[in-house]
Amino acid sequence: MVSFAELSLTSFLADRLQQAGFTAPTPIQKAAIPLALEGRDLLAQAKTGSGKTLAFLIPLIERAVKEGWKAAGHAPSASSHAGPSRLPRALVLAPTRELALQIEMELRKYAPPSVTSLAVYGGIPIERHYRALRQPPLIVIGTPGRLLDVAGSRHLDLRGVEYVVMDEADQMLDRGFLRDIQRILQLLPAQRQTMLFSATFSPEILTLAESMLKNPARTAVDPGVNTPTTITHAYYVVPSESSRVQLIHTLIQQAVTGEQSMVFCDQKYKVKRLAARLGGEPASVGAITGNHSQAQRERTLTAFRSGRLRSLVATDVAARGLDVPSVSQVIHYELPGNPTSYVHRTGRTGRAERSGATLLILSPQEEHEYLAMVRRLRIQTRRLTLPTLAVLPTPVNEPESNGPSRHDGRGREARPRRAGERPNSMPQDSRGRQGGRGWRADRPAAPRHGQ
Repeated sequence: MVSFAELSLTSFLADRLQQAGFTAPTPIQKAAIPLALEGRDLLAQAKTGSGKTLAFLIPLIERAVKEGWKAAGHAPSASSHAGPSRLPRALVLAPTRELALQIEMELRKYAPPSVTSLAVYGGIPIERHYRALRQPPLIVIGTPGRLLDVAGSRHLDLRGVEYVVMDEADQMLDRGFLRDIQRILQLLPAQRQTMLFSATFSPEILTLAESMLKNPARTAVDPGVNTPTTITHAYYVVPSESSRVQLIHTLIQQAVTGEQSMVFCDQKYKVKRLAARLGGEPASVGAITGNHSQAQRERTLTAFRSGRLRSLVATDVAARGLDVPSVSQVIHYELPGNPTSYVHRTGRTGRAERSGATLLILSPQEEHEYLAMVRRLRIQTRRLTLPTLAVLPTPVNEPESNGPSRHDGRGREARPRRAGERPNSMPQDSRGRQGGRGWRADRPAAPRHGQ
Protein backbone atom coordinates (compact mmCIF):
# COMPACT_ATOMS: atom_id res chain seq x y z
CA MET A 1 0.00 0.00 0.00
CA VAL A 2 1.60 3.22 -1.24
CA SER A 3 -1.34 5.56 -0.70
CA PHE A 4 -4.66 5.61 1.14
CA ALA A 5 -6.39 5.67 -2.25
CA GLU A 6 -5.43 2.01 -2.73
CA LEU A 7 -7.68 1.06 0.18
CA SER A 8 -10.85 2.27 -1.57
CA LEU A 9 -12.04 3.91 1.63
CA THR A 10 -15.54 5.35 2.00
CA SER A 11 -15.78 8.81 0.49
CA PHE A 12 -16.25 10.65 3.80
CA LEU A 13 -13.15 9.12 5.38
CA ALA A 14 -11.08 9.52 2.22
CA ASP A 15 -12.06 13.20 1.97
CA ARG A 16 -11.23 13.87 5.63
CA LEU A 17 -7.80 12.28 5.29
CA GLN A 18 -7.13 14.33 2.17
CA GLN A 19 -8.25 17.54 3.88
CA ALA A 20 -5.86 16.77 6.74
CA GLY A 21 -3.02 16.40 4.22
CA PHE A 22 -2.67 12.63 4.60
CA THR A 23 -2.13 10.89 1.28
CA ALA A 24 0.53 8.29 2.07
CA PRO A 25 0.33 6.04 5.15
CA THR A 26 3.13 5.86 7.69
CA PRO A 27 4.98 2.52 7.97
CA ILE A 28 2.84 1.28 10.87
CA GLN A 29 -0.34 2.32 9.06
CA LYS A 30 0.85 0.56 5.91
CA ALA A 31 1.48 -2.62 7.88
CA ALA A 32 -1.49 -2.60 10.27
CA ILE A 33 -4.49 -1.20 8.34
CA PRO A 34 -4.83 -3.99 5.72
CA LEU A 35 -4.61 -6.64 8.46
CA ALA A 36 -7.18 -4.81 10.58
CA LEU A 37 -9.53 -4.47 7.61
CA GLU A 38 -9.28 -8.24 7.11
CA GLY A 39 -10.63 -8.69 10.64
CA ARG A 40 -7.41 -10.13 12.06
CA ASP A 41 -6.40 -9.88 15.69
CA LEU A 42 -3.27 -7.80 15.76
CA LEU A 43 -0.22 -7.10 17.90
CA ALA A 44 1.34 -3.93 16.51
CA GLN A 45 4.48 -2.19 17.68
CA ALA A 46 5.93 1.08 16.43
CA LYS A 47 7.83 4.01 17.81
CA THR A 48 5.99 6.88 19.42
CA GLY A 49 4.73 9.55 17.04
CA SER A 50 4.49 7.11 14.12
CA GLY A 51 0.73 7.30 13.54
CA LYS A 52 -0.55 4.35 15.60
CA THR A 53 -3.83 6.10 16.47
CA LEU A 54 -4.95 6.36 12.84
CA ALA A 55 -3.69 2.82 12.26
CA PHE A 56 -6.57 1.53 14.37
CA LEU A 57 -9.10 4.36 13.86
CA ILE A 58 -9.16 4.13 10.05
CA PRO A 59 -10.23 0.45 10.03
CA LEU A 60 -12.70 1.15 12.86
CA ILE A 61 -14.38 4.05 11.04
CA GLU A 62 -14.37 2.17 7.74
CA ARG A 63 -16.00 -0.87 9.29
CA ALA A 64 -18.63 1.20 11.09
CA VAL A 65 -19.63 3.05 7.92
CA LYS A 66 -19.56 0.12 5.50
CA GLU A 67 -21.48 -2.19 7.83
CA GLY A 68 -23.95 0.55 8.77
CA TRP A 69 -23.39 0.15 12.48
CA LYS A 70 -26.25 1.16 14.72
CA ALA A 71 -26.21 1.12 18.50
CA ALA A 72 -28.70 -1.39 19.83
CA GLY A 73 -30.81 -1.56 22.97
CA HIS A 74 -31.08 -4.73 25.03
CA ALA A 75 -33.94 -5.73 27.25
CA PRO A 76 -33.05 -5.02 30.89
CA SER A 77 -32.67 -7.89 33.31
CA ALA A 78 -35.02 -8.22 36.24
CA SER A 79 -32.38 -6.90 38.60
CA SER A 80 -31.50 -3.89 36.47
CA HIS A 81 -32.54 -0.45 37.67
CA ALA A 82 -30.88 1.52 34.89
CA GLY A 83 -33.35 0.88 32.08
CA PRO A 84 -32.27 -0.66 28.75
CA SER A 85 -28.60 -1.62 28.58
CA ARG A 86 -26.59 0.04 25.81
CA LEU A 87 -24.62 -2.03 23.38
CA PRO A 88 -21.70 -0.18 21.79
CA ARG A 89 -20.05 -1.93 18.88
CA ALA A 90 -16.43 -0.94 19.58
CA LEU A 91 -14.29 -0.35 22.66
CA VAL A 92 -10.96 1.48 22.82
CA LEU A 93 -9.00 1.22 26.09
CA ALA A 94 -6.43 3.82 27.11
CA PRO A 95 -4.32 4.09 30.28
CA THR A 96 -4.85 7.81 30.92
CA ARG A 97 -7.62 10.38 30.70
CA GLU A 98 -5.58 12.56 28.35
CA LEU A 99 -5.01 9.71 25.90
CA ALA A 100 -8.69 8.72 25.95
CA LEU A 101 -9.69 12.32 25.12
CA GLN A 102 -7.00 12.55 22.43
CA ILE A 103 -8.29 9.38 20.74
CA GLU A 104 -11.88 10.59 20.73
CA MET A 105 -10.80 13.95 19.35
CA GLU A 106 -9.05 12.17 16.46
CA LEU A 107 -12.07 9.92 15.92
CA ARG A 108 -14.41 12.91 15.70
CA LYS A 109 -12.07 14.55 13.20
CA TYR A 110 -12.30 11.71 10.68
CA ALA A 111 -15.61 9.93 11.39
CA PRO A 112 -19.02 11.01 10.06
CA PRO A 113 -21.59 12.25 12.61
CA SER A 114 -23.44 8.94 12.41
CA VAL A 115 -20.46 7.19 14.03
CA THR A 116 -21.17 8.32 17.59
CA SER A 117 -18.67 8.04 20.42
CA LEU A 118 -18.15 8.77 24.09
CA ALA A 119 -14.99 9.13 26.17
CA VAL A 120 -15.36 7.63 29.66
CA TYR A 121 -12.72 8.46 32.28
CA GLY A 122 -12.22 9.28 35.93
CA GLY A 123 -11.78 12.71 37.43
CA ILE A 124 -15.29 14.00 36.68
CA PRO A 125 -18.63 13.13 38.32
CA ILE A 126 -19.74 9.70 37.14
CA GLU A 127 -23.32 10.99 36.77
CA ARG A 128 -22.20 12.85 33.64
CA HIS A 129 -21.37 9.53 32.03
CA TYR A 130 -24.63 8.03 33.23
CA ARG A 131 -26.52 10.83 31.45
CA ALA A 132 -24.42 10.55 28.29
CA LEU A 133 -24.97 6.80 28.09
CA ARG A 134 -28.73 7.27 27.85
CA GLN A 135 -28.02 7.80 24.15
CA PRO A 136 -26.14 4.67 23.04
CA PRO A 137 -22.78 5.50 21.40
CA LEU A 138 -21.34 3.23 18.75
CA ILE A 139 -17.84 3.56 20.14
CA VAL A 140 -16.71 3.91 23.75
CA ILE A 141 -13.18 5.13 24.51
CA GLY A 142 -12.22 4.87 28.15
CA THR A 143 -9.89 4.18 31.02
CA PRO A 144 -10.29 0.82 32.77
CA GLY A 145 -11.42 1.99 36.22
CA ARG A 146 -14.22 4.25 35.04
CA LEU A 147 -15.36 1.70 32.44
CA LEU A 148 -15.79 -0.88 35.20
CA ASP A 149 -17.67 1.67 37.30
CA VAL A 150 -20.26 2.42 34.62
CA ALA A 151 -20.52 -1.23 33.58
CA GLY A 152 -20.89 -2.33 37.20
CA SER A 153 -23.75 0.11 37.70
CA ARG A 154 -25.50 -1.35 34.60
CA HIS A 155 -25.31 1.91 32.67
CA LEU A 156 -23.06 0.27 30.06
CA ASP A 157 -23.43 -3.17 28.48
CA LEU A 158 -20.36 -4.45 26.62
CA ARG A 159 -21.91 -7.63 25.22
CA GLY A 160 -22.31 -6.11 21.75
CA VAL A 161 -18.66 -5.13 21.30
CA GLU A 162 -17.10 -6.53 18.11
CA TYR A 163 -13.95 -4.42 17.84
CA VAL A 164 -11.50 -3.91 20.75
CA VAL A 165 -8.34 -1.83 20.81
CA MET A 166 -5.84 -1.42 23.62
CA ASP A 167 -3.68 1.63 23.03
CA GLU A 168 -0.35 1.91 24.85
CA ALA A 169 -0.85 -1.78 25.59
CA ASP A 170 2.39 -2.17 27.51
CA GLN A 171 1.13 0.21 30.18
CA MET A 172 -2.41 -1.18 29.96
CA LEU A 173 -1.21 -4.70 30.74
CA ASP A 174 1.17 -3.65 33.47
CA ARG A 175 0.50 -4.72 37.03
CA GLY A 176 -1.70 -1.79 37.97
CA PHE A 177 -4.18 -2.44 35.15
CA LEU A 178 -4.04 -6.18 34.57
CA ARG A 179 -6.84 -7.18 36.93
CA ASP A 180 -9.18 -4.51 35.55
CA ILE A 181 -8.34 -5.48 31.97
CA GLN A 182 -9.13 -9.11 32.73
CA ARG A 183 -12.47 -8.10 34.26
CA ILE A 184 -13.33 -6.00 31.22
CA LEU A 185 -12.45 -8.83 28.83
CA GLN A 186 -14.85 -11.09 30.74
CA LEU A 187 -17.66 -8.63 29.93
CA LEU A 188 -16.98 -8.84 26.19
CA PRO A 189 -18.23 -11.46 23.74
CA ALA A 190 -15.79 -14.22 22.82
CA GLN A 191 -16.24 -13.47 19.12
CA ARG A 192 -14.50 -10.15 18.58
CA GLN A 193 -11.53 -8.57 16.86
CA THR A 194 -8.84 -7.49 19.32
CA MET A 195 -5.84 -5.32 18.54
CA LEU A 196 -3.00 -4.16 20.79
CA PHE A 197 -0.86 -1.16 19.85
CA SER A 198 2.20 0.15 21.66
CA ALA A 199 5.65 1.63 21.20
CA THR A 200 7.26 -0.82 23.61
CA PHE A 201 6.60 -4.43 24.60
CA SER A 202 8.59 -6.38 27.17
CA PRO A 203 8.86 -10.18 26.63
CA GLU A 204 6.55 -10.74 29.60
CA ILE A 205 3.93 -8.37 28.22
CA LEU A 206 4.16 -9.99 24.78
CA THR A 207 3.41 -13.40 26.25
CA LEU A 208 0.49 -12.00 28.22
CA ALA A 209 -0.88 -10.06 25.24
CA GLU A 210 -0.76 -13.04 22.91
CA SER A 211 -2.83 -15.04 25.39
CA MET A 212 -5.64 -12.51 24.89
CA LEU A 213 -5.61 -12.70 21.11
CA LYS A 214 -6.70 -15.37 18.63
CA ASN A 215 -4.11 -16.33 16.02
CA PRO A 216 -2.84 -12.73 15.94
CA ALA A 217 -0.90 -11.16 13.13
CA ARG A 218 2.16 -9.42 14.44
CA THR A 219 3.77 -6.36 12.93
CA ALA A 220 6.69 -4.34 14.24
CA VAL A 221 8.02 -1.12 12.73
CA ASP A 222 11.22 0.12 14.39
CA PRO A 223 10.74 -2.41 17.22
CA GLY A 224 12.28 -2.06 20.63
CA VAL A 225 12.72 0.98 22.81
CA ASN A 226 13.45 3.65 20.27
CA THR A 227 12.69 7.25 19.39
CA PRO A 228 12.02 8.89 16.01
CA THR A 229 15.13 9.58 13.93
CA THR A 230 13.93 13.15 13.39
CA ILE A 231 14.62 13.96 17.07
CA THR A 232 18.05 15.11 18.20
CA HIS A 233 19.30 14.20 21.67
CA ALA A 234 21.56 16.35 23.81
CA TYR A 235 22.22 17.22 27.45
CA TYR A 236 23.62 19.82 29.79
CA VAL A 237 25.42 19.30 33.08
CA VAL A 238 24.62 21.97 35.67
CA PRO A 239 26.40 22.67 38.96
CA SER A 240 23.37 23.52 41.10
CA GLU A 241 19.59 23.44 41.44
CA SER A 242 19.25 27.17 40.78
CA SER A 243 21.18 26.95 37.51
CA ARG A 244 19.01 23.96 36.49
CA VAL A 245 15.88 26.11 36.73
CA GLN A 246 17.57 29.07 35.04
CA LEU A 247 18.68 26.89 32.16
CA ILE A 248 15.17 25.61 31.58
CA HIS A 249 13.86 29.19 31.53
CA THR A 250 16.61 30.12 29.06
CA LEU A 251 15.81 27.22 26.72
CA ILE A 252 12.10 28.06 26.76
CA GLN A 253 12.83 31.70 25.96
CA GLN A 254 15.12 30.72 23.08
CA ALA A 255 12.38 28.76 21.30
CA VAL A 256 11.35 30.26 17.98
CA THR A 257 8.03 32.12 17.97
CA GLY A 258 5.24 29.66 17.31
CA GLU A 259 7.15 26.73 18.75
CA GLN A 260 6.36 25.20 22.13
CA SER A 261 8.21 23.34 24.86
CA MET A 262 7.33 20.54 27.27
CA VAL A 263 9.23 20.06 30.52
CA PHE A 264 8.97 16.76 32.43
CA CYS A 265 9.60 16.15 36.14
CA ASP A 266 9.41 12.89 38.07
CA GLN A 267 7.41 14.27 40.99
CA LYS A 268 4.24 16.30 41.34
CA TYR A 269 5.57 18.83 43.80
CA LYS A 270 8.51 19.55 41.49
CA VAL A 271 6.11 20.34 38.64
CA LYS A 272 4.21 22.85 40.78
CA ARG A 273 7.35 24.43 42.15
CA LEU A 274 9.07 24.65 38.74
CA ALA A 275 6.02 26.12 36.99
CA ALA A 276 5.78 28.75 39.72
CA ARG A 277 9.45 29.64 39.44
CA LEU A 278 9.08 29.97 35.67
CA GLY A 279 6.32 32.53 36.14
CA GLY A 280 3.22 30.35 35.80
CA GLU A 281 0.43 31.11 33.35
CA PRO A 282 1.08 34.90 33.39
CA ALA A 283 4.40 33.90 31.75
CA SER A 284 2.66 31.38 29.44
CA VAL A 285 3.75 28.37 31.51
CA GLY A 286 1.13 25.74 32.34
CA ALA A 287 1.33 22.72 34.65
CA ILE A 288 -0.30 19.28 34.73
CA THR A 289 -0.05 16.51 37.34
CA GLY A 290 -2.29 13.73 38.54
CA ASN A 291 -3.34 15.97 41.44
CA HIS A 292 -4.99 18.52 39.15
CA SER A 293 -8.71 18.10 38.63
CA GLN A 294 -9.93 16.93 35.24
CA ALA A 295 -11.35 20.39 34.56
CA GLN A 296 -7.98 21.99 35.32
CA ARG A 297 -6.15 19.51 33.12
CA GLU A 298 -8.51 20.03 30.18
CA ARG A 299 -8.34 23.81 30.54
CA THR A 300 -4.53 23.75 30.58
CA LEU A 301 -4.27 21.34 27.65
CA THR A 302 -6.72 23.43 25.62
CA ALA A 303 -4.64 26.54 26.28
CA PHE A 304 -1.46 24.66 25.33
CA ARG A 305 -2.92 23.21 22.13
CA SER A 306 -4.23 26.65 21.10
CA GLY A 307 -0.77 28.20 21.61
CA ARG A 308 -1.81 30.48 24.46
CA LEU A 309 0.72 28.65 26.65
CA ARG A 310 4.20 28.44 25.19
CA SER A 311 5.37 25.75 27.58
CA LEU A 312 3.91 22.97 29.69
CA VAL A 313 5.48 21.46 32.82
CA ALA A 314 4.18 17.98 33.60
CA THR A 315 4.70 14.57 35.14
CA ASP A 316 4.45 11.41 33.05
CA VAL A 317 0.67 11.88 33.03
CA ALA A 318 1.33 13.89 29.83
CA ALA A 319 4.00 11.56 28.43
CA ARG A 320 1.62 9.51 26.29
CA GLY A 321 -1.08 10.43 23.83
CA LEU A 322 -0.55 14.20 23.75
CA ASP A 323 -0.14 15.26 20.13
CA VAL A 324 0.75 18.94 19.68
CA PRO A 325 2.67 19.38 16.40
CA SER A 326 4.26 22.68 17.44
CA VAL A 327 6.19 21.13 20.34
CA SER A 328 9.76 21.60 19.13
CA GLN A 329 11.60 20.54 22.26
CA VAL A 330 11.14 18.26 25.25
CA ILE A 331 13.18 19.17 28.32
CA HIS A 332 13.84 16.64 31.07
CA TYR A 333 14.23 18.45 34.38
CA GLU A 334 16.29 15.51 35.63
CA LEU A 335 17.26 12.00 34.55
CA PRO A 336 14.06 9.99 33.83
CA GLY A 337 13.47 6.97 36.01
CA ASN A 338 13.68 4.43 33.16
CA PRO A 339 14.28 4.16 29.39
CA THR A 340 10.59 3.70 28.54
CA SER A 341 9.69 6.95 30.29
CA TYR A 342 12.47 8.68 28.36
CA VAL A 343 11.16 7.34 25.05
CA HIS A 344 7.53 8.32 25.62
CA ARG A 345 8.37 11.78 26.94
CA THR A 346 10.67 12.37 24.00
CA GLY A 347 7.90 11.30 21.63
CA ARG A 348 5.89 14.43 22.43
CA THR A 349 8.13 16.21 19.90
CA GLY A 350 9.09 15.19 16.38
CA ARG A 351 5.49 14.20 15.65
CA ALA A 352 4.60 12.86 12.17
CA GLU A 353 8.19 12.99 10.92
CA ARG A 354 8.73 16.60 12.01
CA SER A 355 12.07 17.52 13.57
CA GLY A 356 12.41 18.03 17.30
CA ALA A 357 14.87 17.99 20.16
CA THR A 358 15.04 16.35 23.57
CA LEU A 359 17.29 17.98 26.15
CA LEU A 360 18.27 16.71 29.58
CA ILE A 361 19.37 18.83 32.52
CA LEU A 362 21.71 16.66 34.57
CA SER A 363 23.81 16.89 37.68
CA PRO A 364 27.40 15.60 37.41
CA GLN A 365 26.28 12.46 39.25
CA GLU A 366 23.50 11.77 36.71
CA GLU A 367 25.66 12.10 33.59
CA HIS A 368 27.24 8.64 33.82
CA GLU A 369 23.85 6.94 34.31
CA TYR A 370 22.34 8.83 31.37
CA LEU A 371 25.18 7.88 29.01
CA ALA A 372 24.76 4.23 30.00
CA MET A 373 21.04 4.46 29.25
CA VAL A 374 21.43 5.97 25.77
CA ARG A 375 24.03 3.33 24.91
CA ARG A 376 21.43 0.67 25.68
CA LEU A 377 18.92 2.57 23.53
CA ARG A 378 21.47 2.97 20.71
CA ILE A 379 20.86 6.72 20.69
CA GLN A 380 23.46 9.29 19.70
CA THR A 381 23.69 12.19 22.13
CA ARG A 382 26.08 15.01 22.87
CA ARG A 383 26.95 17.29 25.75
CA LEU A 384 26.23 20.97 25.15
CA THR A 385 27.97 24.00 26.59
CA LEU A 386 25.88 26.01 29.00
CA PRO A 387 24.56 29.21 27.38
CA THR A 388 24.35 32.56 29.12
CA LEU A 389 21.51 32.06 31.58
CA ALA A 390 18.50 34.38 31.46
CA VAL A 391 17.16 36.01 34.61
CA LEU A 392 14.20 34.16 36.09
CA PRO A 393 10.83 35.93 36.14
CA THR A 394 9.07 36.73 39.39
CA PRO A 395 7.63 33.48 40.80
CA VAL A 396 3.87 33.16 41.11
CA ASN A 397 1.84 30.94 43.45
CA GLU A 398 4.96 29.54 45.04
CA PRO A 399 4.01 26.32 46.89
CA GLU A 400 4.25 26.47 50.66
CA SER A 401 6.49 23.42 50.86
CA ASN A 402 9.45 22.22 48.84
CA GLY A 403 8.47 18.62 49.48
CA PRO A 404 5.41 16.50 48.73
CA SER A 405 2.25 17.71 50.44
CA ARG A 406 0.04 15.44 52.50
CA HIS A 407 -2.24 15.22 49.48
CA ASP A 408 0.69 13.79 47.51
CA GLY A 409 1.30 10.79 49.72
CA ARG A 410 1.63 8.48 46.74
CA GLY A 411 4.68 10.48 45.66
CA ARG A 412 6.16 9.89 42.25
CA GLU A 413 3.94 9.19 39.29
CA ALA A 414 4.57 6.05 37.28
CA ARG A 415 8.30 5.90 37.99
CA PRO A 416 9.77 2.45 38.73
CA ARG A 417 12.44 2.32 41.41
CA ARG A 418 16.00 3.05 40.43
CA ALA A 419 18.78 0.75 41.52
CA GLY A 420 19.55 1.26 45.18
CA GLU A 421 16.36 3.21 45.94
CA ARG A 422 14.60 2.16 49.13
CA PRO A 423 11.19 0.50 48.67
CA ASN A 424 9.45 2.96 50.99
CA SER A 425 10.20 5.76 48.54
CA MET A 426 8.12 4.05 45.89
CA PRO A 427 4.74 5.40 44.78
CA GLN A 428 1.59 3.49 45.54
CA ASP A 429 -1.20 2.50 43.24
CA SER A 430 -4.89 3.10 43.85
CA ARG A 431 -5.08 0.02 46.06
CA GLY A 432 -2.29 1.26 48.30
CA ARG A 433 0.35 -1.12 46.94
CA GLN A 434 3.87 0.11 46.36
CA GLY A 435 5.31 0.21 42.88
CA GLY A 436 5.43 2.97 40.28
CA ARG A 437 4.36 0.65 37.49
CA GLY A 438 1.09 0.07 39.32
CA TRP A 439 0.10 3.74 39.38
CA ARG A 440 -3.47 4.21 38.21
CA ALA A 441 -3.58 7.20 35.90
CA ASP A 442 -7.30 7.00 35.31
CA ARG A 443 -8.38 7.18 38.98
CA PRO A 444 -8.13 10.06 41.39
CA ALA A 445 -7.57 9.32 45.06
CA ALA A 446 -11.27 9.71 45.94
CA PRO A 447 -13.55 6.67 46.42
CA ARG A 448 -14.67 4.94 43.25
CA HIS A 449 -18.08 6.54 42.90
CA GLY A 450 -16.98 9.90 44.20
CA GLN A 451 -14.88 10.65 41.16
